[in-house]
Amino acid sequence: MLSYRDGDDYAFEILYRRYEKPLLNFLYRAVMNADDAESLCQETFFRVVRARKNYKATAQFKTWLFHIALNLCRDRLRRMKHQSHLSLNSHVLSQDDENIMLQELISDPSSDLEKHVETDELGSLIQKAIAYLPEEEHIVVILKEYQGLKLSEIANIMNRPIGTVKSLNHRAHQKLKKALVKYIGD
Repeated sequence: MLSYRDGDDYAFEILYRRYEKPLLNFLYRAVMNADDAESLCQETFFRVVRARKNYKATAQFKTWLFHIALNLCRDRLRRMKHQSHLSLNSHVLSQDDENIMLQELISDPSSDLEKHVETDELGSLIQKAIAYLPEEEHIVVILKEYQGLKLSEIANIMNRPIGTVKSLNHRAHQKLKKALVKYIGD
């Protein structure tokens, strides 16, 4: 980003290629709508372009980028509050991108059709359970479990103390465990 700020336009292309997919994945999981996620991703990068000359490296670029995206998500979710977070018409990202958390829950995925259907059903249940978490818990789970960020990075993105983020993470996992216990066991 510093190179881009200093006039290297190719540096932006590198940033875009590096962060577009993880950012789009995060946004999709946050708003549960592919079109909205794409729009928010474009708006996030548009804001990076607009902030080019004023950028200061006070945090990691990834943290700054996800902070911008999170604020845009919150704005979008507030405007759309009257609508459900889940849409029956929304496009789903590929299963390879969706099963990160499932890999921890299902130890022996097989090519057996019945197992595959069970995995898809469990993935759908997990996505629904995450979508119905309160907003901040929802964001913490997405950033931690699907983006692989550390709690300290999440605290920076959310502009919250680390203790608050740890509490949000713990509460979210307790709620998810309670919601999913009959499907995955103790």
